[in-house]
Amino acid sequence: MNNSSPSNASPSASPAIVKSKRGISWAWLLPIIAAIIGGVLFYDAWSNRGIEIVIEFEDAEGIEEKQTLVKYRNVQIGRVEQIRFADDGESIRCFIRIDSDMRRFLKIDSQFWVVRPRIGAGGISGVGTLLSGAYITMQPGEEDTLTDAFVGLNAPPIASPKEAGLKLTLVSEGGKTLSIGNPVLYRGLEVGVVESIDFGVYERNIQYGIFIRAPYDELITTNTYFWNASGVTVSTTVDGIQVDMASIESLVAGGVSFDVPNDLSAGERVLSPQSFVLYPTEVATYEARQYESLTYAILVKNSVGGLVAGAPVEYRGIRIGRVEKPYLGFYETFEIDPEENRIPVIINIEPARLTQNPAYDLEWFSNQFNVWIRGGLEARIEMANFITGSLKVSLDNSDIERQTVETFGNYPVIPFADDGVDSILNKTNALLSKLNSLPLEDIIENTNTAVNSANTAIETATDTLASIKGLMTSIERTLDEAQSTLQTIQPESEVHDRLLKNLDELQRTLMVLQPVLSDIKQKPNALVFGQALPEDKTPKAKQ
Repeated sequence: MNNSSPSNASPSASPAIVKSKRGISWAWLLPIIAAIIGGVLFYDAWSNRGIEIVIEFEDAEGIEEKQTLVKYRNVQIGRVEQIRFADDGESIRCFIRIDSDMRRFLKIDSQFWVVRPRIGAGGISGVGTLLSGAYITMQPGEEDTLTDAFVGLNAPPIASPKEAGLKLTLVSEGGKTLSIGNPVLYRGLEVGVVESIDFGVYERNIQYGIFIRAPYDELITTNTYFWNASGVTVSTTVDGIQVDMASIESLVAGGVSFDVPNDLSAGERVLSPQSFVLYPTEVATYEARQYESLTYAILVKNSVGGLVAGAPVEYRGIRIGRVEKPYLGFYETFEIDPEENRIPVIINIEPARLTQNPAYDLEWFSNQFNVWIRGGLEARIEMANFITGSLKVSLDNSDIERQTVETFGNYPVIPFADDGVDSILNKTNALLSKLNSLPLEDIIENTNTAVNSANTAIETATDTLASIKGLMTSIERTLDEAQSTLQTIQPESEVHDRLLKNLDELQRTLMVLQPVLSDIKQKPNALVFGQALPEDKTPKAKQ
């Protein structure tokens, strides 16, 4: 058995060298990759999270958090994330996340509104939302300034901001009201739309914003007049009854029409937004049109009941003005003349109704009216409509010349002629007074007495006629008997001659009574009233 020892080891053998190896373990590779992917996803999510905007609405009808979408041209571009009340508590704020690439459309004049089922003047819209639910849509603006806060519209905008045309304001004092979406018509053709409605609290009028689409905006001139075309207008002319209806749509929902009146020139084109008066009817554009005017006073002696502001002022049937005030008022009248007991009626003479020639201006007409007043021009109150009882002021010439034109305060006076309606009323009242003063009861009683007397006389005449007829019968019977008796008497005797003479007398009596009996038979009252006297003969002129 060999026992080897370390001292017997070979001197050439060397000890083993152990080396430690350092590096990244494969176990860490997967977490690192996961972190990198997570970071990329986070950055992508952060960079694509979109833009947060706030839209303020009056209420949140149809809007739900995390559900309601925001669309543009039916393409989803965002979603409602939160709904909160505004600070004043009168409205709500929708916090919406919009896609980043839509930033360029978020301009200060961009418009947002909720699309939901609506029934309006323009028809039915938003029917598709009955199944899909309401959503928010937008109309990009034109301004360069960007923003992230907007005020939502209560209804869809009528006209696109990009659409060419002209925006105008129509001012109405009342009457038939219009609605947003009502058409604007030119000779029956729809050329625009009513965009907005506002009530002027201080002005006490209604202001409609309308939009006229290009190229029809070229029709708007300084002499253009607008009127309410709602419903049907019935008028009577020399050609008969005319019925005017702008369109079926305007009949149902209402609308506005415009044109240049026939008595005006085309005028200059309107290029910028302006205000126009909205008249109630087309006729009012002629009758109630605003003109430059001359103001006069008429001192009326009697009642002005039925005379209203705006009533026509005519010269021989030609409309030349209107009534400004049917009565001036007690206080103002008293301030001018405390002793004046007549009623001052203020009228406006509008020369433009007669001519558009600029040579005949207000100054010319003022001087000419002074000449006419001094030459005998007078005013009358006459009936304008016998059905309604409305009155008008009529001017005409008379033979009364005057040295000067009187004034009442600052108003020149057109003399009042008391031969119009007031004169007729006075004459009628006078006639009624005379009739009331007559002793009608005594006249009726005397008439009844006369009639009774006439009846009695007629009855007496009837009895007399019966007696006369009986007498005639007796005479005829006597004549027959006398003829018979005469045949039995000896001719040429005294009795024969006497009887023959009596027969002759009876015969003559019958001849006299015959015309009387004939007249009584034709006119029984002849015994009472007698026969009509023949007309007096008119002597002929000497030849």
